[in-house]
Amino acid sequence: MSKKILTFGEVMMRISPWSKENRILQTDNFKIEPGGSESNVAINLANLGNDTEFITKLPDNVVGNKIIRYLNKYGVKTNNIIRGGNRLGVYWTEHGVGPRASDVTYDRENSSITNLRVDEFNYSKLLDNVDWFHSSGITPALNKNSMKTLNKLLDEANKNNIKTSIDLNYRSKLWNWLNESDFQLTDIMETIASKCTMLIGNESDFQKMLNVNDNSNSDKEKYYHIARKIFNRFDKLEYMAVSLRDSVSASENNWSGLLFVKQDNNIKTYVSQKYQLKNIVDRVGGGDSFSSGIIHSLLNYDSYQKTVDFAIGFSALKHTIRGDIAEFGIEDVENLLKTKGSGRIVR
Repeated sequence: MSKKILTFGEVMMRISPWSKENRILQTDNFKIEPGGSESNVAINLANLGNDTEFITKLPDNVVGNKIIRYLNKYGVKTNNIIRGGNRLGVYWTEHGVGPRASDVTYDRENSSITNLRVDEFNYSKLLDNVDWFHSSGITPALNKNSMKTLNKLLDEANKNNIKTSIDLNYRSKLWNWLNESDFQLTDIMETIASKCTMLIGNESDFQKMLNVNDNSNSDKEKYYHIARKIFNRFDKLEYMAVSLRDSVSASENNWSGLLFVKQDNNIKTYVSQKYQLKNIVDRVGGGDSFSSGIIHSLLNYDSYQKTVDFAIGFSALKHTIRGDIAEFGIEDVENLLKTKGSGRIVR
């Protein structure tokens, strides 16, 4: 019986130059496709055979209908999506090539999810028979209501002993609403993290969102110390997953991951295989595929080593195709793990 996962966040339209080497200013031809961290995770997990549902608020027009159809195409349930508000958010993406970094420009102010009221969801119904709830640090960055809704979902999940995860996902171009409030980013994320079974992120995520850092030389040692501080701070936490991206250039990265598991009073460390990613097609969604792989594996496998190897392999494959989501299934990942990324034909 497949596990049921519920994700919550904003889905937008992604606009990027049709030819990925072009910049936005130099092209008149664009590719338009849906994307968004939590919807990506829902689709990725569905592609891996899980029962998934995505909740958000969408405009009640043809654009909102297109998003519903897109999610349903992959088998993601959408029955509890709220309809209303003014518009769907948009983000413009330039693909990084060589020394030129990728760049994202947001056009998401006053989108439908920012008009979501905390009382619009039936929380107990949403989480009925759910095995895992997932969201990200992008959602509370949208506005106060999104932050409060996420906290209410986490509270309801905890009440029902449902596993919960947050991909910290620090975005420097968001969190504008804090300028007009008395809230502090680290206080907000401290509250959210205290309700989670798993936190996912990279070094800047843990530093910017939770003010946790370490100056050790090796990644394994540095993140072990960060994990120890995180586990000491949050009693409910069982797992911490870290994606490690060593960027040679925008087109070439070394890609690996770490999984830290709290067992009794000890912290166990699991190190993934490492992949040398050359001629990257699209790195957007790479972190979402890593999160998806970790959640899938924790729900379906008994081995923590396989969990982190599967997750980083699934994410490595995502880098080879265009778009936000990972169009791969379990067999694709298993074949990659067998060949260790050699690229040899599977016959």
